[in-house]
Amino acid sequence: MVYCVIFVKQNYHAITLDKRDIGETDRLYTFYTLETGLMRVLARSIRKMNAKLPMQVEDFVLSHITVAKNYGRGTLAGAVAEEYFEELRINYDALMCVDIVRNVLLTIIEENDSDEDIFALLVEYLQKINALATQKKEKNISQMQWITNAFLMNFFALQGYTFDVSKCCVCKNSLEKKRNGFSANRGGVICEKCFSGNWYCYVDPDTVKALRVIQTNRFSTLTKVMIHSIVHKQMKMVVGDIERWVMR
Repeated sequence: MVYCVIFVKQNYHAITLDKRDIGETDRLYTFYTLETGLMRVLARSIRKMNAKLPMQVEDFVLSHITVAKNYGRGTLAGAVAEEYFEELRINYDALMCVDIVRNVLLTIIEENDSDEDIFALLVEYLQKINALATQKKEKNISQMQWITNAFLMNFFALQGYTFDVSKCCVCKNSLEKKRNGFSANRGGVICEKCFSGNWYCYVDPDTVKALRVIQTNRFSTLTKVMIHSIVHKQMKMVVGDIERWVMR
């Protein structure tokens, strides 16, 4: 009796998030795709000297991939890079930013849970970081960090995690222009009176304003916003608090 194994080839728009070597010549890739969300695909013999695919699926490359499936994860059958984002991959500060994003995505997103908005947001984020890395200006480092935090806040919102930054999330009173607090667990910004005696992330009025800007403006416009170092430090603490709460 002769058995015929049929492979079905499927095409995806994909961003490479991670890769892991398997055996002597194989590699397991993790992609975020437009069509199916997070997916892991085996690439056979891709680490051989004459292999042509590795450059097409480097980390953070946007590519058009073909996967051959009959069961399981499938095998990478082809790939053509659409955007290399070359500048961000040779810029240390840019790599540090996109690595933060990668780790969050790999931790939170489950396989085969597609979201076109997240895919579009990720592509736009990589384009912005790549553009900032190309300019090689000192101020662009803080802009990369700002855009990264803004991306993560938008990503959390698309995942259903939104936070009240318009008023105190405990007493519902308006926020005074003084140092307040932020707690992901409590639901947003907390006025000085309500967070007294408890430890939360401190947020100054400018940081609250920055959080409001993220919530009320399109991500595409946020590169025009300039923030100072204190706001950046507090934004980093806020995003970190949200990450810990989401990943709890």
